[in-house]
Amino acid sequence: MLTSDRTFSGAEEFTYNLQTRKRATIVGETTGGGANPGEVFDISPHLGIFVSTGKAINPVTKTNWEGIGVKPDVEVDAEHALEKATALAKRAARKYRKSIRLKPITDSGDTNHRL
Repeated sequence: MLTSDRTFSGAEEFTYNLQTRKRATIVGETTGGGANPGEVFDISPHLGIFVSTGKAINPVTKTNWEGIGVKPDVEVDAEHALEKATALAKRAARKYRKSIRLKPITDSGDTNHRL
């Protein structure tokens, strides 16, 4: 999962949930830190205020990422996150293939990879 400091709110919840359940590796920057839902209340015709009206609670951590963001598993500038995630995925795929004893993938065009 790729993140940046502009990742916010619902995207953060999705990321946080996957991370706390160890279902994804988060690569990039710490997210923006918007966890709690709310709404804008008008104070005057030209002024409003955002007030939290709820609180997101993760069942694993019993807390949330409000004000602190989701810290990535692998911290890297957002502009390099895709490149880093691709390298990590390739490394994990090689390790997995080796663990189940598949023939290594070659660039020869051969697509018959069997156990």
